[in-house]
Amino acid sequence: MLAKPQILLLFLGLPLFAQTVVTVVNYAGYTGTFPVAPGSIASAYGDFGAIATTSANTVSPMPKELVGVRVRVNAVEAPLYFVSRNQINFVVPVGTATGRQAVEVVSGGSVVSRGTVNVYDFGPGLASSDTTPARQGIVQNQNFSVNSSSARASRGQVIQIYATGCGAVSPQVQDGVPPTVLSSSVAAVKAYISGQEAQVQFAGAHPQFPGICQINAVVPDRPFITGQVPLAVSVSGIESNAVSIWVQ
Repeated sequence: MLAKPQILLLFLGLPLFAQTVVTVVNYAGYTGTFPVAPGSIASAYGDFGAIATTSANTVSPMPKELVGVRVRVNAVEAPLYFVSRNQINFVVPVGTATGRQAVEVVSGGSVVSRGTVNVYDFGPGLASSDTTPARQGIVQNQNFSVNSSSARASRGQVIQIYATGCGAVSPQVQDGVPPTVLSSSVAAVKAYISGQEAQVQFAGAHPQFPGICQINAVVPDRPFITGQVPLAVSVSGIESNAVSIWVQ
């Protein structure tokens, strides 16, 4: 009776790579139903084996391999921000087609995890700096201070909102490479502060960090917009999750 290949590998002392299932979600949405978009930041969760926790030390261009780990979306290698044994943050390749796409995590030259992800034209998500119910958004005030209860935005001034999943930009960016010129969102991007539409002065690729969409919006000058208020954006009518900002 012939021995099974797995038994032979064990006998010979060769490593076994038991594939696990990888779950991919929008980096800023954090739920399995929140879609990702081409060029957006996504997070892959699973058991990827004994991988050292490592972050990319450069974003120009971003690496497509960290400590021997690679991520493939529809067979295209993705730029990597962060890897660990249970989580990998990466940028969905710009040319990824919409629909359900295959995802593979490769470690040491072998596929250790497989799964799929739903890719949409747009999947706007806003990141937060805490896990409280209000979820403080990652936003800069007009003076470039980080928005918080002790550093509040002023009505009538511009804030910089950091999102992901805003879709295609023009001129088109390259995978893992910051744009060399101003690259604006192709779709209509809107921002809402305390339920009021804010004037968007710019929406497009962040000049330094691939996968991040920067939205410059004017805080509406309405007296009731004060304290900790909700913030959300929409791209071509697709709404993001909600976070909050502080207004004087």
